[in-house]
Amino acid sequence: MSKYNRRQFLERSSIGSIGIIGAGNAWGLTRLEPIGDPLNAEYPYRAWEDLYEKEFDWDHVGYAAHCVNCQGNCGFQVFVKDGIVVREEQIAAYPVVRDDIPDTNPRGCQKGAIHSSNMYEGDRLRYPMKRIGERGQGKWQRISWDQAATEVADKIIDIYESYGPGHLMSHWGTGTVSHMPWTASLRFATLLGGIQGDTISDVGDLNTGAHLAYGDPLQSMTSDSWYEADYIVLAMFNPSVTRIPDAHFVWEGRYRGARIMSVTPDYNPSSIHADVWVPIEAGTDPYFYMSLVNVVLEEDLWSADFVKEQTDLTLLVRKDNGRLLRQSDLDEHGETDVFFVWDLNTDAAVPASGSMGSEEKTIALGERDPALAGSYEVDGITVEPAFVHMRKEAARFTPEAVQPTTGVHPDLVREEARHMAAAKKLVMLDGFNIGKHLNGIYTGWAQALFLALTGHGGPTGGIDTSWLDWGWVSVLRLAFFDNTKFPRLDTGGLGEYMHGHMWEEASRHYDPKKLKERVGFDVEEMMAMAHESIDKRWMPHYGPVKGMILSADNRFRRAKGGAAYRERVLAEATDLFVCVDPRMNSTTRWADYLLPAASYYEKWDLRLTPLHRNVNFFTAPVKPIGEAKPEWEIFTLLAEKVQERAKARGVSKYEDGDFTRDFDTIYDDYTMNGKLTTARDAVQWMVENSPELAGQTFEEGAEKGFLTVQTSPFPAHTTVKPDRPVNPWEHQVVDKKPYPTLSGRITFFCDHDWFARLDSKVPTARPNAGPQASNFPLIFHTPHARWGIHSNWRSDKYMMRMQRGEPHVCISPQLAAAKGIGDGNRVRVFNGFGEFHVQAKLMPGMRDDTVMMEHGWEQYQIEGGRYLNDVVPTLLQPLELVGNWGHLKFQFLRWNQNQVANEGSVDIEAAPAQEMQA
Repeated sequence: MSKYNRRQFLERSSIGSIGIIGAGNAWGLTRLEPIGDPLNAEYPYRAWEDLYEKEFDWDHVGYAAHCVNCQGNCGFQVFVKDGIVVREEQIAAYPVVRDDIPDTNPRGCQKGAIHSSNMYEGDRLRYPMKRIGERGQGKWQRISWDQAATEVADKIIDIYESYGPGHLMSHWGTGTVSHMPWTASLRFATLLGGIQGDTISDVGDLNTGAHLAYGDPLQSMTSDSWYEADYIVLAMFNPSVTRIPDAHFVWEGRYRGARIMSVTPDYNPSSIHADVWVPIEAGTDPYFYMSLVNVVLEEDLWSADFVKEQTDLTLLVRKDNGRLLRQSDLDEHGETDVFFVWDLNTDAAVPASGSMGSEEKTIALGERDPALAGSYEVDGITVEPAFVHMRKEAARFTPEAVQPTTGVHPDLVREEARHMAAAKKLVMLDGFNIGKHLNGIYTGWAQALFLALTGHGGPTGGIDTSWLDWGWVSVLRLAFFDNTKFPRLDTGGLGEYMHGHMWEEASRHYDPKKLKERVGFDVEEMMAMAHESIDKRWMPHYGPVKGMILSADNRFRRAKGGAAYRERVLAEATDLFVCVDPRMNSTTRWADYLLPAASYYEKWDLRLTPLHRNVNFFTAPVKPIGEAKPEWEIFTLLAEKVQERAKARGVSKYEDGDFTRDFDTIYDDYTMNGKLTTARDAVQWMVENSPELAGQTFEEGAEKGFLTVQTSPFPAHTTVKPDRPVNPWEHQVVDKKPYPTLSGRITFFCDHDWFARLDSKVPTARPNAGPQASNFPLIFHTPHARWGIHSNWRSDKYMMRMQRGEPHVCISPQLAAAKGIGDGNRVRVFNGFGEFHVQAKLMPGMRDDTVMMEHGWEQYQIEGGRYLNDVVPTLLQPLELVGNWGHLKFQFLRWNQNQVANEGSVDIEAAPAQEMQA
């Protein structure tokens, strides 16, 4: 080779190749035997092709998906050879909804496409293990399943014997959100009376503004509905990164003619394809949407008909005390949930139909014409419509007035407001970041107001909260024993806040005076409201826990306060800490017992998500690695051992409030007397007892890898039809059924005392805490990642190769220059209570006042085991603690306190020389 340069080598190689073919060598192409009729002739075997054929040789094919907390839900074929997964491919066989709408095939992303490799990574848990050193020390002893289950069962009974019911958390997390693991964990918690936190709000994913308006944040749309829109708003939403299987509906909608607006501080992979990018100042979103509201009101672009019929803005408000006029104000025996409108046709106050207390369960106006303006007297009480209050508040948010806050030019606000108001179908796609802001409730509420004012709802659009409750009746029946027993359902954000004493970091980080000036309360006042909500039982909280059984819940990775949170939680859970998980992660490292769960290709399961109507089947194509088990079988074994040990110890029952916890029959109850002992048993039962599937069989799903939702009996918002996308609130807009709200209408006036105290009775805008409430100048936010789903796949070798290969923060070149930081340099990110060291990545699309770090990195991937949440304080939004006002009451997975993630602030500097050398 040293004699030749590259050109000479290639020339001689080419000549040689021609010579081989011409010489009639055994492997030359001229030896290929021509086949005249390949359909009828016997095709000869050619040994030299065998190498290539073996690449597509397998023993059998099964089905699965990859259901870490991802709404994609992409069905895959799984090809198995000699008990090893050798290949996966998208199913690509979902039914087409309608010929004029792009279909949902194929579905998948890079994480799903490499799962056959990821499932064999070194972080897989293969055997039950018991801690033999200190917690977190990493010293383990491999034990049998029988020993693990027996010891855990005894410790569970010990907790009940020592402390009574209510001190065990048996919690399913977001590490897997498919139906079998969720039901397995929750059924176990139900029988034990264990604490199950809200798995949506503990990661900050609830859109509480949507619940405040509509009465349910889980009524949304399938992604094919996006394609029909004339205008699409990407609100803190980056579908090209976080909704890869469904992003094509946005961009195909754009080719169809839809206008796309991306509202986000950074110029991200979705913003680059939008018609309009709104480079909003981080955390100022409610101001932007209220300025849009201001424009449509001032330019008379709003729909009076929609407002009068669909919203509560017609309800009469007392001028003397600012409260809604109720029947109980006029009659001592009257109802507190019957309200009034002023009917212009009869010139009198008449009851509004459709409210929670009304006997008329319709919001149709009939002969009534409710007033939206004016002042009236009802039995000596002066009143005016709620619309007056809303309009007065909206008048404050002119585009010019909010520009210094949002950084958005007034001309852009006016132009886009006009486009949106004129759209036949307007869709606002809300990412999960909205709930992670302290003022996210105001953002969602203002969005709902803009949509209602412009007449968008049902077939004409609405908010897509990334959630859609299909019902799935059989899952709820299994989890809650046909509603005969319940676990201790807990708030998510509030529960973790209290267990982790997160107010301590907040108190250290925020200046009390600055914080109150910005958000209306300081940490001390916030905690007083939290305790009041708990004491009045508006929001449940069950106090300290002595034991925890976490199933696919990497809470020590995600929870704010970082290491301090972990230390406080472990100091509570002194008696038992069990992790049921497929992999070693930032939480399992601290467990007393590790119970290895089967991965997605190793178990029977089901999964249905909001974005399409197909229920994916997992058919256990391969056996679990090592001694891992499906979650249903793990909890079945635990139930068996609890029953066995309870009988041996003379324990039978615990009286627990309204329920009896039957320890001596827990296995019999869990398995329906032995009928449901395996994951396959549970999955088959769920399919056979699911009215949503309308007669489709378990065998059919197992054969083709999915079934399709035919109807949805549980949601009260729409009718599922096979030939059109699903839109939210069609029953209300089209059929005039009441919304699940106090007034039966979209809510834009709340006269609860706390809403009044915080000047928030109507949609408005409030600032977030941000750097202005602390002594650290830079915004720090942690959006979802492209190369993982939460912490899953974040350490995968293929995903690491697609990025920097290690944790990093993103900053603008201008900020980097000001701080003396170069691309790839080690940097220190810090504030008053924490710090961590990572690599810096310069990104021109970043704002100069922001440090961004995609979330999900494991703590062991960062120097010294420090973590990005070590610098993240968090707050509670008091409005989300309200629990005694109509539809504002604790509802699992619907209304409770979010864990706020994006309120922190930091500073950044080049890491000291010794740190860089280390």
